[in-house]
Amino acid sequence: MLLIRGKRRGIDLACAIMATDLAANWYAVHDIQGSNLAAQPGLQRLAVFAALVLGTAPFIRRHLTN
Repeated sequence: MLLIRGKRRGIDLACAIMATDLAANWYAVHDIQGSNLAAQPGLQRLAVFAALVLGTAPFIRRHLTN
């Protein structure tokens, strides 16, 4: 809803959610399951999406209002 309204807090929240989601899933795969990134296609897709969100955030944020 914040992004639809054009608020910067929306992209900031999206970045925070993606960073914590990726960290939690990485922890679960690496430390709990004892697996790695290469063996987890779901985690690979999540990492690519997180990189997309975090990488485009500065450019999107410029066009949003406070």
